Amino acid sequence: MIPKEAIRKTVDFHGSGYLPSAVGVHPGFLHEKTPEKVARINELIAAAPLEFQVFINCWHNQDTHKDGITYRIDEWGTKWEDHGTGMFSTYHPMEEGYKHISGVRFPNANDTSRFDIARAGFEKNPDCYAAGGVWFTLFERLWMLRGFENMMTDPYDNEDEFLALKERVMEVNLAMIDKWLELPVDMICFSDDWGSQRGLLINPEEWRRIYKNDYKRMFEKVRSAGKHVFMHLCGNIFEIIPDLIDIGLNILNPVQPQAMCLEKLSKEFRGHICFNGGIDVQGVMVSGTPDDVQAAVHRTIELLSTPKGGYIVGTSHSIMPETPLDNVIALLEAVNKYK
Repeated sequence: MIPKEAIRKTVDFHGSGYLPSAVGVHPGFLHEKTPEKVARINELIAAAPLEFQVFINCWHNQDTHKDGITYRIDEWGTKWEDHGTGMFSTYHPMEEGYKHISGVRFPNANDTSRFDIARAGFEKNPDCYAAGGVWFTLFERLWMLRGFENMMTDPYDNEDEFLALKERVMEVNLAMIDKWLELPVDMICFSDDWGSQRGLLINPEEWRRIYKNDYKRMFEKVRSAGKHVFMHLCGNIFEIIPDLIDIGLNILNPVQPQAMCLEKLSKEFRGHICFNGGIDVQGVMVSGTPDDVQAAVHRTIELLSTPKGGYIVGTSHSIMPETPLDNVIALLEAVNKYK
């Protein structure tokens, strides 16, 4: 069975007997540089089958580099910097008020050049499970335009302007989904970090009132085309998982055990949604032993998978730079045992 078919069966709980994995490892990002260990990591990466092709960043960004820092202006006009540990936003084009909406460059989904890299990848590897993305989907896109504190209060202090801006973003998102669905994708990926490590950033009833229907509109468009819906939601979003299942979410990522108890997730939702992630990058990957890491991999698979599927092996987020290479090797060796 080719990966595309096997992964679809896993996500749909159709019992393929296959355990997909999506473990991202970039040795150059890690502090430790022991050559023989890096070589072993690269060997293990090469030994794993190519299962997924994921193209989540389809925006036209402008990057410049100076003194080791990457400066970015994204297609929406938000500015970013990367000092070597990841991008963070430094400028929000509407932070000073809604009067600045005229300066926002709402992307044109009909600019099909944004899909050229994905199109070539899909053609090169037609048997891989293929995914496109509308990343920084709604809440994140809104606060990247207005600034975080403004976006938390706008639904109450500037309701009419907020709703108009939200709909402008939704128009772009829906058009982008349509364009992705013209390509041979199996899944559309969305992202909005709604959780802190303690709980939701807003009252769940307010999330349902203000945002749930927008996600439903996007998810239904994807599901009606026979494709899977994936969403990256950091933190503790336990209270809205039933809502996400209700509106059509197939795959929940990244499943952070220091934010949500894996046992509780297993008890409440195992078999109802496909999990992706769960292997703790904050704890065991950084401070555990290789044996601890391998045990965590087996335990996570046992808790989140079912005989019919429902789990894609993965870490709870990006592997941290301070992670020992021995633990990365242990992770990859444990995952590869299931292939």
